[in-house]
Amino acid sequence: MDFSKGITIAELAKALSGRPFGDARFVVRGVQGPGGKDPSRIIVSKDPRAVAATQGGIAVVVPMGRALVGRTGVEVADTEKAFATVLDLFSPPEVSREGVHETAVIDPGATISPSAYVGPLCVVEPRCVISDGVVLEAQVHLGPDVSIGRGSRIEAGAVLREGTVVGEGCFIHSGAVLGCDGFGFLPDFDDGHVKIPQLGRVRLGDRVEVGACVTIDRATLDETVIGDGTVIDNHVHIGHNARIGKNCILVAMTGIAGSAVLGDGVVMAARSGVSDHVTVGTRAQVAAEAGVTKDVPPGVTVSGFPARDHREQMKIQAMLRRLPEMREEIRRLKQEIADLRGGGCR
Repeated sequence: MDFSKGITIAELAKALSGRPFGDARFVVRGVQGPGGKDPSRIIVSKDPRAVAATQGGIAVVVPMGRALVGRTGVEVADTEKAFATVLDLFSPPEVSREGVHETAVIDPGATISPSAYVGPLCVVEPRCVISDGVVLEAQVHLGPDVSIGRGSRIEAGAVLREGTVVGEGCFIHSGAVLGCDGFGFLPDFDDGHVKIPQLGRVRLGDRVEVGACVTIDRATLDETVIGDGTVIDNHVHIGHNARIGKNCILVAMTGIAGSAVLGDGVVMAARSGVSDHVTVGTRAQVAAEAGVTKDVPPGVTVSGFPARDHREQMKIQAMLRRLPEMREEIRRLKQEIADLRGGGCR
């Protein structure tokens, strides 16, 4: 729906599965931060003190049971989900585009849906399949045999190498490279390293989002797989033969080595990594800057390097902070022992 002309509190409450309070006919036309003063825009906050400090004429979205007397707004069960929904409601509608730009280079053997859009200076190589509603922004390069599922969007400058398969409803940001050569070499420090040909491909499930400048290497023989619903932040690298489960979260600068396996719902925090041939179990979480060198059981949170159970790691960190104090205590005890020994000799 188009809410560019505004939405009433009653309508907003219905969209948020919430409960209106105050003037249900009050119209809002946008959203603003907690410090905002525009009466036409609503504020979403889980902090009742921050909401209470706002001007009385501004509508608010608050947690259930936190309605303010004399104010107007919506009570919701989850303010974070409500915030995402409100942002979506007031986002500018996408401009529908179809057709192939005159500067695009399309191989005659490619198949492009009439409802798809291929932007300026795109290159589409032989046997590519571009499904209904796909959008390729400017300068996207699709290698041979690439397949793009219905409704997926690829931003300007992305590269999808040969054989890459993208599911439905995916979003690939600018500068991402999918299906590049896997990093396979036999080390030889005398005569030069021997390159191992990489003959596989990359497969993305449905509703996968790939951030800017992400690289996902194609497999040596089979597939590097990204499961349905997984979201990948900017500057993440996924090595050849890796298998990422469904609904995972990979935050910026994460590195997944070749043949690593992530179960469904795994969270990799910023600058974390997984060694090759290591498995991270379903719903496990890897803390920022942690390095996983051995298998992680399902549901466990690990941190540090090498990564270990987070509670154990916190105990180790606490002990490390006490090292200067412990060193002085050990020195004092050694001196006392020396003094006792010296006294016993006299």
